[in-house]
Amino acid sequence: MRCQRTVVLPKLSERLPLWWLLALLALPGCSSMPAPEGTPAPAVAAPAARTSGLVVERRWLQSWFEGTPVRIEQRNEDWFTVEVPREFCFDAGRATVKPALAAVLDKVALSLQRKPAARVEVLAAPGDATTASPLAQQRADNVRKHLIARGVSSRQLGPPTATSVPAVQLRIGVAEP
Repeated sequence: MRCQRTVVLPKLSERLPLWWLLALLALPGCSSMPAPEGTPAPAVAAPAARTSGLVVERRWLQSWFEGTPVRIEQRNEDWFTVEVPREFCFDAGRATVKPALAAVLDKVALSLQRKPAARVEVLAAPGDATTASPLAQQRADNVRKHLIARGVSSRQLGPPTATSVPAVQLRIGVAEP
């Protein structure tokens, strides 16, 4: 059964009064029609509702960094990763966040603000060598500080850790209710 609504629009040469536009928006939609008897209620999938926002956020972030070395991948339905290669993150021997990494972190911060249930479960930064080092820990601390300075709640951030992978890694998931 299809719901059809006939709306008569004025000629294009006439201006639509604001009240008329608001009245169109206020019309009840087809979804307000009761379902025929015997029709089962739609199933509600709680995990899909929980993770669907993550999919939206992952796609939003991917749209910003398409064509760049930033990798954003959904590896699990409950989380996705953001990886920025070390050479775009820090100067050799320094822990100061470079502008390229800052731009990525700024978008991640916006995403976390848009999705308050999201949490950075892994926040890791590399050192200059192939092994984790005190420099890597300082870098991870600075990544965390950058996110907090951009308005991310510290409750949304896991502990900063050093990694031997040559990239800043952020694993974003949804906190359990």
